[in-house]
Amino acid sequence: MKRIKILVVDDDSEILRFLTDFLQENEFETFSQNNGENVLEEIEKNEIDLLIIDLKLAGMNGLDISKKVAARYDIPIIMISGVNDDIEKIVGLESGLDDFIDKPFNPRLLLARIRSRLRRSNITQKDQNIDQEPLREVINSDLSFGDFFLNSKRCTLYRESEGFIELTNTEFRLLEYFVKHAGQIISRQDLSDELGLESSSYMMRSIDVLILRLRRKIELIPSKPKYLQTRRNRGYMFVIESENKNE
Repeated sequence: MKRIKILVVDDDSEILRFLTDFLQENEFETFSQNNGENVLEEIEKNEIDLLIIDLKLAGMNGLDISKKVAARYDIPIIMISGVNDDIEKIVGLESGLDDFIDKPFNPRLLLARIRSRLRRSNITQKDQNIDQEPLREVINSDLSFGDFFLNSKRCTLYRESEGFIELTNTEFRLLEYFVKHAGQIISRQDLSDELGLESSSYMMRSIDVLILRLRRKIELIPSKPKYLQTRRNRGYMFVIESENKNE
């Protein structure tokens, strides 16, 4: 069986050693680096499944490295940070990060976050090349709207007219939550709680950015959304039926 491969990047030798040992004890195959110089090469060479990276590396910015990784590889990225800066978190989430963990952290919480992100990415102990599977098994949706099909187990979105639509893990979680609560007005605070974000004006703005990104992927005219509608001063509503008036 394939062991899940995790790359840990941190310039603190004690944290790097601790995380490496802890993850190995939990049956992950672990790779480590004390700088971000060769992260892309390491991911490519070792077929990394998930990246854990420190925000502040010696002479480098972990956020910049993460952006490059997110642009090139479809793997979950968890950032650990000793700086509790909401702006950094917003920028990271908008750039493709999947999660933030503040130092000092409970290793069991980190482990739970890792497993959650891996499940969302459908990374398991088996080969993940869905191209080799019959299309009907890949689609096999448990949620749908219009000609869109969501597969929660595989975290995929498929549209009959264009095939698979690429979503980040956070975008998929948001869309899945909306579809499951179609017809309900959902506040930004509820969405923030669902995504595990902090309640601040900066993080509320991050919700708005995610909504905009989703609309660009599922709406014919994003400025006049059919599905993901705004309910002024109350939040958002996902409309699957013919109720398509914007307020």
